[in-house]
Amino acid sequence: MGSDENKAIIRGFVDEIVNKGNMAAAAEFLASGFTIHFPTLHTLEGADAFVEIPTAVRSAFPDLVETIEDLIAEGDRVVERATIRGTHRGEFMGRPPTGKPVTWTGNFIYRLEGGKIVECWAEPNFLGLVLQTGAASVKRGLLA
Repeated sequence: MGSDENKAIIRGFVDEIVNKGNMAAAAEFLASGFTIHFPTLHTLEGADAFVEIPTAVRSAFPDLVETIEDLIAEGDRVVERATIRGTHRGEFMGRPPTGKPVTWTGNFIYRLEGGKIVECWAEPNFLGLVLQTGAASVKRGLLA
C-alpha cells in the first residue's frame, strides 16, 4: 500500500476507535499479532489488550477527541503527532473527576502490513495528563 492509503488507515483508526469509542473496529484496523510499545510501560500484544487502553481513558474522559496535528508517511511507517482533549468526568488513576478540561500530546509511529496496523510505538505525554488531573503534582521541581 502507498503512503496515502496508509495515512487514510491511521485517520480511520483514530476517528473510529479513539474519537468515536468504537472498539469493535479494532479488528478492522489492527492485525491479529498487533503489538504496541511504550517507553515506560510493558509491551502490549493483541487487539484485545490494546482496546483496554482507550476504553479506560474514555471512561475517565468520555468526550475525548484526538486531533491529528501531523501525519507523515514513508514506506510501511506512518508517524502521527496528536493533541488529545477531554473533560475529566470519571475516576482516573484513583482520582475522582474534577470536571476540568485536560489537554495532552502524543507521538505515535505505526507500522502497517496489508492494510492493517501491525505495530505501534507510542509516546503519549501521560505526565502532562496526570498533573492536570491531580494524580501527581510538582513541588519545587519534584513529583509528589
